[in-house]
Amino acid sequence: MNDLPFVLRAVDLLRSHGVRTWLCGSWAEDLRGLRPPGRHGDLDLLYPARDWSRVDELRLDWMDGRKLAWMRAFVLEGTMVELFLVERDAHGWFTRLGARRHGWPDDVFTTNGRVGVASAKALAGFRNAYRRAA
Repeated sequence: MNDLPFVLRAVDLLRSHGVRTWLCGSWAEDLRGLRPPGRHGDLDLLYPARDWSRVDELRLDWMDGRKLAWMRAFVLEGTMVELFLVERDAHGWFTRLGARRHGWPDDVFTTNGRVGVASAKALAGFRNAYRRAA
C-alpha cells in the first residue's frame, strides 16, 4: 500500500528527470472526489509525450513484461508505478491501449502544479477503456 507522501516522492523523482506526469487511476479518483478515499496498491500516471525516449533513459527498477508501446511500469519502494503514454495528433490526445486507440478529452491535463490530476471526464473514460483492454 502507498500514501500521499509516496505519490509526491514518485512524482518528484520523475519530474527531477524532466518527466512531467499527471495522476490517473484510483489516486486521481480519490483526489477528485469521485470515490471515497481508499487503499492504493499501485500508482497510475499519465505521461504526455511523443515517445518513451526520456523515460527509457532512466535507471529505475523496471518490471519485466511491463514495457509496452503504451505503458511502462517500475517498482519504487515496493510499489508498482505505471506510466501511460499520452500522445497528441490532429484528432487530439490519445493512448494506444493494445490495438485500440483511447481518445482523451481536451481537458485531460487541465490541472497544473506540483501534482497534476487528470480531469474527472478523463478518469471516467479511462477506467472504462482500461477495463476493456486488460
